[in-house]
Amino acid sequence: MKKENKYIIYLKIWLIHIVIYYLVFGLITEYLDQWYREWSIDWGFLGRVLSSPLIGGVFGFDDGFPMYFILPIVIFLILEIFPKLNTFYSYIISTFLSYVVIKYLIYFNRGYPFNILLRSNQKEESLELSLLYAILPALLISSICVYIFLRKCLKK
Repeated sequence: MKKENKYIIYLKIWLIHIVIYYLVFGLITEYLDQWYREWSIDWGFLGRVLSSPLIGGVFGFDDGFPMYFILPIVIFLILEIFPKLNTFYSYIISTFLSYVVIKYLIYFNRGYPFNILLRSNQKEESLELSLLYAILPALLISSICVYIFLRKCLKK
């Protein structure tokens, strides 16, 4: 990678990550919420999913506080200092640490359960699912998209 193009590639990697990760995360959480409430999927559902990169990612509704996506970027840039580490591996390590390990520790230290709580007016009980059911598929799909982007980008 050329020195001047390296930062443009990093920017594109993180834009892909933010859009794909929060879209998939929003899709999973909204779908689970709709399914548990036994509501049909409507335009409001689609609007909430499509706005999840902005609302959930930038404003921090999905992560518990605003601009959480800056943490994996900082870890990524620190890992990129080491010349023997591949850019994709730096991305994988930084996202896994940030969204699974560090996020779990933050929730644990705050005393919050590391899960999604679904409530319904139609049922007396609530459904509690681990956040990993939304985080891991979102990380997997965003990682695949970043990998495809890097393969195309590095072939040029």
